[in-house]
Amino acid sequence: MIDLESGYILRPVNPVFIYFSLFCALLLNLLPIGNYGWVPDWLIVCIIFWNIHQHRYIGVTWAFIFGLLMDVHNSDLLGLHAFSYALVAYIAIAWQKRIVALSVASQALHLLPIFLLVALFPLLMHWILSGEIIWWALTGAIQAFIEALLWPLATRILLAPQRRPIDVDHTRPL
Repeated sequence: MIDLESGYILRPVNPVFIYFSLFCALLLNLLPIGNYGWVPDWLIVCIIFWNIHQHRYIGVTWAFIFGLLMDVHNSDLLGLHAFSYALVAYIAIAWQKRIVALSVASQALHLLPIFLLVALFPLLMHWILSGEIIWWALTGAIQAFIEALLWPLATRILLAPQRRPIDVDHTRPL
């Protein structure tokens, strides 16, 4: 795979690193810092990243499983996050060829609707099921904007192990 930002050929990804990064993102989501609008959903950023860059290892099934874990953690309607995570993983895989060809800032703008979908889907389902809107839950839009702003940082961190050279040779042009 080629990193279109720098022009370097990336090393193959280690599946252990993928699962370790997802586990770390899950642990960040499980921190007891509250359900505030400024706290990003670290897990969905990581799921979308790996579905765009390595969808052979992380797919819709893993997104669904992580969504079930988040439903249990949030004591929410079972399947609410699971469906939204799986839907977003499917959209990320479908948009993969388009998003990889863009710069990182353009990727963040293209992924903003996906982040908004994940943040506002629980609000929409609660509205459909109960008939009332929880207005404070609209702060999920702030969460989606913060996740889009974190996308360049996530890209730099999660692609870092693939960017390092196997052996450094200063006379080699690549």
